[in-house]
Amino acid sequence: MSDYIIYEQPVAENVRNFLKCEYLNEKLNSSLMQDNIWSIKSSIITLLEMSDFSQRINLKIEFLKELEKSNLLIKKLHDSEILDFSKYDRYKTEIEECLSRLEELEGNPSKTILDNDFLMQIKSKLHIPAGDNFFDMPAYLNFLSSKKNFIIENINTWSIPFSHFFESSKLILDIKRRSSRFEAFTSNNSFFEKKLENNQRIDLVRIRLEKNMNIYPDISVNRQNINAVFKTSYGDSRLSKPVSEDVRFELSLSILI
Repeated sequence: MSDYIIYEQPVAENVRNFLKCEYLNEKLNSSLMQDNIWSIKSSIITLLEMSDFSQRINLKIEFLKELEKSNLLIKKLHDSEILDFSKYDRYKTEIEECLSRLEELEGNPSKTILDNDFLMQIKSKLHIPAGDNFFDMPAYLNFLSSKKNFIIENINTWSIPFSHFFESSKLILDIKRRSSRFEAFTSNNSFFEKKLENNQRIDLVRIRLEKNMNIYPDISVNRQNINAVFKTSYGDSRLSKPVSEDVRFELSLSILI
């Protein structure tokens, strides 16, 4: 287990969307690894979240554009000797595979969810306190009480339209995270500021801190600066305040191509 926490702040809106996809994918997979009905309920709610998310924006177009940029990025990383040839070749193959799968994707990926009366019944209850309880939805309890392999088979079928988004987000973010090394810095008490060069454009800021410090960064970015205020939480209400001491941390910036 890592001894560090990495805090990520997306600067570009498309990176924010990729991070959301990654989060929903990890949440879904983690839920399916558990063996109780509450985890299965969580996985279904996550699928409904992904369905809503993919309806709001054209994820297919965003991923196609970013994968093409990723091809340029891995070439730059290889030329700079950050990526050896085997990793470069693996990334290039995975990018082409993701592009091919996305281009074959037709129509609304949420259609499988929207056309499913069972899932839509669950969705209609989610915004009502305890609306998805079992006495109002016996069909839901019946499904959740089925054999685990039957449940997993159904959930995997419902999630197929989103699998290409999940795969693409993982690949794109993996390349972005690899594109920049962490550098050590120290804050001035709670505050840190880094000036950006005039032609420097970034799309993802990452700050790495040791675990168990009870310190976290509040990050903001504009065209000229990266600012971070390091804070701590205290009391039963977890109130926040800036720390009074200097904080040693590491910073990584993903540069736009």
